[in-house]
Amino acid sequence: MPPLGWRREGETGGGIKGVRFVKEQSVGEGIGLGDYYILADRNRSANIREMLEKFDSYDNGFAWDKALRRTYAYTDTPFSALETEIAERVNTAIGQASVAWRNRDRETAKEHLQAAFAEASRLRFSLDDVISRVEFKPERRQNPEYYHVLGRRETTIAGERGVIVDYTVKVPERPHTYAAREAYFVHDSHLFICTFIGLQESLAVFDAMLASIEFPK
Repeated sequence: MPPLGWRREGETGGGIKGVRFVKEQSVGEGIGLGDYYILADRNRSANIREMLEKFDSYDNGFAWDKALRRTYAYTDTPFSALETEIAERVNTAIGQASVAWRNRDRETAKEHLQAAFAEASRLRFSLDDVISRVEFKPERRQNPEYYHVLGRRETTIAGERGVIVDYTVKVPERPHTYAAREAYFVHDSHLFICTFIGLQESLAVFDAMLASIEFPK
């Protein structure tokens, strides 16, 4: 947790679900910590597992179709060759489950769901799979001329390999040049993105928060 004087808010922008801390009575300083849910959502194993757990409760109504639609794997813009392979196998098995269900063959439908679950559970993402898609680059911003990259380095965050990018932000209508830092690391196939923007002296608060991150053993 940050020191007193930082207000806690929800963070839901940019594909991130997490928390944001805003320094009160400041020039707009903020710290964000969150899970890049766009990546996490690509693993459909939780959706398939839920269907298997509720399997005996489904009838021939709308609930089955609605749940099944949520189990299909994404095939657009894959993060890795492994994801492409697994998505194809998952979707084949889900399609077969759908056919078996329509034929009133519940046992075979369940077997295909179990096969899809086994495939989906193989999916793992590493930092190398995802970093190029999310790493800060000025050209990805609306006004790239406002940003200047100072450096990029590898580090360890919460026991995981991470990347940190430092840059400055100079907005014409503001008198300050802001310091900015973004950190990225992957834990259990979830990509976590941590961001800071503010005055140079507040970077120590961000670094202390990064150092405090840990996951249950």
